[in-house]
Amino acid sequence: MRDGMTTCLLAAMLGATCLWGCQAAPPPAPADLAAAAPGDAFLLPDGRRVEVVEVDILPVVRNDYSRRYIFDTAGNPKLEELRRREKLDAVVEAGGDQFDRQVRLLDWTYKRIPRFGSPTCEAFGALEIVQAVDAGHTFFCAHYARLFVSAAASMGWVARPLALRTARETGGAPEHSITEIWSDQYAKWILFDPTYALYVEADGVPLSAWEVRQKWLYEDGAGLTFVLGADRRRYTPEDLPVFMATHPGFGDLRLAGTSLDKLAFMAYIPNTNLMDAGYDYAGMFITKDALCEGVAWHRRDNPADPAGEPYFPLNQAALALAAASDGLAVTADTFTPNFDRFEHRLDGGPWQTGVPELWSLHTGRNTLEAVAVNRFGERGRVSKVVLDVR
Repeated sequence: MRDGMTTCLLAAMLGATCLWGCQAAPPPAPADLAAAAPGDAFLLPDGRRVEVVEVDILPVVRNDYSRRYIFDTAGNPKLEELRRREKLDAVVEAGGDQFDRQVRLLDWTYKRIPRFGSPTCEAFGALEIVQAVDAGHTFFCAHYARLFVSAAASMGWVARPLALRTARETGGAPEHSITEIWSDQYAKWILFDPTYALYVEADGVPLSAWEVRQKWLYEDGAGLTFVLGADRRRYTPEDLPVFMATHPGFGDLRLAGTSLDKLAFMAYIPNTNLMDAGYDYAGMFITKDALCEGVAWHRRDNPADPAGEPYFPLNQAALALAAASDGLAVTADTFTPNFDRFEHRLDGGPWQTGVPELWSLHTGRNTLEAVAVNRFGERGRVSKVVLDVR
């Protein structure tokens, strides 16, 4: 992967006539080969010619918003107790891949709080919530979100809470709480609403909260599919409202268009350590636009690029490759909460700890893969570079 800046830099370094197959000789290796693209070519210091076949590297993005986040920690005894007491490994074990396991945890959260409505007791964190649920208490959306964030953290996944507010007069409650979870599988943040066991797709790809917002508020939901539960029941905008359940003291809970209207304001709460701390409202930031004008809500930072700045990637092995006398020098960076180690493998061989300081290239096809592993043993998205050497 590369952004516009690295594209321009690479073009300047390689020149317009220096791709594989051109008559002119390729240039020396660029300062950072990770910015290269398939078809680019260069010369090693020993004169061998290298063509880039594939580069798939998720970058590290650090900005004002990523730096605000405080993540729950591996070894937190409350997380360990939640995972053990609620048998969360058994909850997700039938999942065929990481995203399927995450959806199963989402469905578990929805079912774990069977009585929706105004809270009938105080409960600070996930352990207190499930204890109160077992005593017959009722909770609403904020508690579903809090429970899911901590349950995800106990599995080594990162979910973050979001508070929402509508900019339309609907006659119902104007606010709602949801989450987003980081998916290594899709390399993106994905909206998970535990109150409905909901995520949203377009063209078969799960969407972030901002992506759903834009399609719902500006395109009337065209192309959206609403996916509910571990059995993946699918609905279109025309199917709304979808009946969920009848709750004593509250009435019927339905997924309706008014539920999605609450994506107008989106407040990102930058901490996941929700069994040891309250929501970090001081560090909270909000995305909104002209639709929200004239509606009073919290005053917070408004990112200039709401589609990008809050959506920094996680769990990557961001490789940097530079020319060396005997091959390519390798370094790696990551933004992995509870980071433990890198692993790598060469040419499809066994995984080894760390990344090689030097990638010695042989004639023919060369493949380097690397991955970040956190302290829960969860592996992030694999980075991959494939080169042909002649």
